[in-house]
Amino acid sequence: MSDLMLITAGLCGLAALFLLVLPRFWTRRVEGDSVDDWLSVRQAETDDASLLNDAQLRAWDDKDQKGDDLVVRGASQRWGYQVALACLLVAVTVALYGRLGAYEDVQIARAIASLESATPDEVTTLITRIEARSSQRPQNLDYHSLLGEYYIATGNAEDALQNFEAILLEAPNAPDVLGRAAQAEFVANGQVLTPRAQQRAEQALASDPRQKSALATLAMGSFGAGQYLEAVGYMRVLRDLEVPGSEAFELMRSAIVEAERRSSESVQARGAGQAVEPAASSVKLGVTVELAEGLAPEAYRGLTLFVIARPAGSQVRMPTAVSKEEVVNWPVSVSLSDANSMAGQALSSLERVDLEVQLSKTGQPGLPNALLTGTLSDIALMDSSGVVVTLRDNAQ
Repeated sequence: MSDLMLITAGLCGLAALFLLVLPRFWTRRVEGDSVDDWLSVRQAETDDASLLNDAQLRAWDDKDQKGDDLVVRGASQRWGYQVALACLLVAVTVALYGRLGAYEDVQIARAIASLESATPDEVTTLITRIEARSSQRPQNLDYHSLLGEYYIATGNAEDALQNFEAILLEAPNAPDVLGRAAQAEFVANGQVLTPRAQQRAEQALASDPRQKSALATLAMGSFGAGQYLEAVGYMRVLRDLEVPGSEAFELMRSAIVEAERRSSESVQARGAGQAVEPAASSVKLGVTVELAEGLAPEAYRGLTLFVIARPAGSQVRMPTAVSKEEVVNWPVSVSLSDANSMAGQALSSLERVDLEVQLSKTGQPGLPNALLTGTLSDIALMDSSGVVVTLRDNAQ
């Protein structure tokens, strides 16, 4: 913005130069040389006194009339130039403001382009800049989209939903945004498919049957409600959208196997007249989080604890399940189940997981926000005895 002020000041100075100094050069002295020359010629052509008197009178009249006319036209021209310059100044200033007002947008775009090589601190700084810019320019839908994607990936579904809904106000029928909004609402509502989330997901699929977020939301919603055959239908579409043999393909294949197994068990249970257990209660992983030796428990009370599960050995940072807890006392006990699953895959569809625990100073997930962190790898989900994760200073 300082660049804009400097250039605007320069333009104003230049305009002052044009408006105050240059008009001096536009003022022309009105002289009657051409009229006097004509009178001399007439005098040389005749000796008739009456004709000469008449010519002289006409010359004087012409000089007076033309002089007045030139003075008026000179003043009119000066004001015309000044008005034109003032309009030009306004137009140039507006154009420069339009370009330089977007200076921060250009810098953000450059930072996004180099995001792959960015450090966690640089990512946090970029998100802060985007949040500030989005509040200044709420009509910029790209910022809402970027923030929505970031928030949903870091488990902040409530803020993600707000940003996707801001886009829907301008583009209510965009299938990708409808799908992402449905996913965010599903996660924010504790893995329960609300009527609005279901309606948005179905609307997205009506426009784009391959919209992944909508498919994943309906798959997880059906799975959690015990409607396993419906879940399998959505999961198969998701699987077929992935490259055969890829990690995503194999994860979805495992989820289909688990859903089919549960469907078979539920059919058998109904045939025997037994009650069917809810899907979310079938698999639980107990996690105890403790502080490393030397860390004072009272210094870390009242903060937010995130327990994140991902497929064991996976390079994908998208969590499979996330638990968010407010720390009252240490150690903290957490239970992960399908109720903590993110849209797209049930925790119970995995055999082994990697755990990452973050103690956040801001209430938001992400390593830049974490005071303490801890990890545990390759944990068998069927090990119901539970595991212990020790938190250490993130700066070490």
